[in-house]
Amino acid sequence: MLSTDKITKNAGKYFKTAETYGFMSEELMEFLGVEIVKAPASDQTSKYNAFEGGLIDHLLKVAKYAININNSLPENIQVKKESLLKVCLLHQIGKAKLYIDNDSQWHKDNLGQMYKFNENLIAMKIGERSVYYATQHGISFTETEYQAIMNFDKDLTDKQAMWFSEPMSIILRTANDLAMLDDKNTKTD
Repeated sequence: MLSTDKITKNAGKYFKTAETYGFMSEELMEFLGVEIVKAPASDQTSKYNAFEGGLIDHLLKVAKYAININNSLPENIQVKKESLLKVCLLHQIGKAKLYIDNDSQWHKDNLGQMYKFNENLIAMKIGERSVYYATQHGISFTETEYQAIMNFDKDLTDKQAMWFSEPMSIILRTANDLAMLDDKNTKTD
């Protein structure tokens, strides 16, 4: 669980970064609303960040890891920081409206299923829903940014995603995996 103060600080940092690097339209911000601030990163405690504010907390960690990875790469395969931050902070916005509070206390207590899926939404992968939300609300992506978001949650048996990804896709996928590992092993305040 995160304190209200931490949720507020994370949201401020998230939106300040988006404003600074120019990848959050007013239209998208209004659409995501308070739901993005409150959204968990997953539905159950056995995964990661299944608590209020968990999504933004996770996205900020992804961005931190991605910047560190990118900075450690040879210059010829590094990607632009602005573009990398854009994909890191937008690649999972599809989760903003995906989870709703689980009204079954038994499922919460016995299975750790803190949230359930919003059945009013049609089925899409997180990357697909994130790109959909962003493009429907005034955000455009380069081909490389689009590929990174669309491929971050693909199964590693997808040979196209595995072998023909641009560096940004690999950085995002790796940073996301590291952030999940960090989330699972970090006690929150």
